[in-house]
Amino acid sequence: MTAGLDRVLRPGRIGRLVLPHRIVMGAMHLGWDHRDDGGRALAAFYLARVRGGAGLMVTGGAAVNPAGADVPSCGVLDDTAFRARLRRVAGEVGAAGGLLALQLFHAGRYAQPTPGGPHPVAPSAVPSPISRCTPDALPADAVTRIVEDFARGAAHARDLGFSAVEIMGSEGYLIDQFLSPLTNRRDDEWGGDPQRRMRFGTAVVAAVRAAVGPDFPVVMRMTGDDLLPGGTDPDTVTAYARALAAAGADALNVGVGWHESPVPTVQALVPPGHWVPVAAAVKAAVGPLPVLASNRINRLAQAEAVLAGTPLDLVSMARPFLADPALVERSRHGRPVNVCVACNQACIDRSLVGAAVSCWWGCWGMRWRWVGWRWCSRFCGR
Repeated sequence: MTAGLDRVLRPGRIGRLVLPHRIVMGAMHLGWDHRDDGGRALAAFYLARVRGGAGLMVTGGAAVNPAGADVPSCGVLDDTAFRARLRRVAGEVGAAGGLLALQLFHAGRYAQPTPGGPHPVAPSAVPSPISRCTPDALPADAVTRIVEDFARGAAHARDLGFSAVEIMGSEGYLIDQFLSPLTNRRDDEWGGDPQRRMRFGTAVVAAVRAAVGPDFPVVMRMTGDDLLPGGTDPDTVTAYARALAAAGADALNVGVGWHESPVPTVQALVPPGHWVPVAAAVKAAVGPLPVLASNRINRLAQAEAVLAGTPLDLVSMARPFLADPALVERSRHGRPVNVCVACNQACIDRSLVGAAVSCWWGCWGMRWRWVGWRWCSRFCGR
């Protein structure tokens, strides 16, 4: 074990799933879901990270129904061809000894309307600055059907060979929209006070748990602070975290901010580890339930400091695995790592418009490393 990384490299656990270390690769939309290659590119992406030492990896969001897709490139679990691609991905990753969780996703009012496609839906008809449209307010029976869609998606994940599921309930997507008084203006069983606004998220977790059984790991990605004036208050977040645990979540992965938040959360100007106290507050609320910190932690040494200085159990790192697929293995052996600089240019910026994702800095970093080696071998004789 590398000196200075003893906590990071210690095995972890989510439910009955044993993890090789405490780093989880967070979900990233790749824009590859509809590639007509039988899932070969997606499988290769995750296999490269398995070889690089990744433990549990979370896929980009898989929409639980057509209206839940945020962009046209987002895969939909109703699509048998998409499920066939996912089966290949899960099978190849599992055969290589990797662990892969399928993220269950519904964009709500963040979905971009497309010609001939379903109109975006949400708890209430509150305009979205992301999709630039006003969604249709969901009738109560449609809300119940979406809960069932999440459950069916979780059953698909188990049957396709995934090791776990993560429910996307953060960053301002549908589940968050039910929780927030800014976007949930209902006065029925799904809104009207904090307890009823919590109901959709807890109902989804309970339905997913019932669909997959007691032994299949269920992670809930939740927002610890939406960073919106008039949004969900800290007391509601604390009560919600406890309610999610009671509903059957095996772990809580804590995100920060909505896409429309005026406060930057993942940009380079945000200090590394700045949002760790938000996850720590959730951990204090749920006690022994595993809680993951995320957002602006891009080196294993930083993750080590988080685990050493807080009661948090795991650290989720997403874009650092785009910058360097061998992030864990190189760090384990004290080798140089291509560090994510949080430029967002080829990852988040592209994902928001449905384009294929890559890493601008990773590509240039690798090129300069090769140029440096060529220069050294020519002039230094190495």
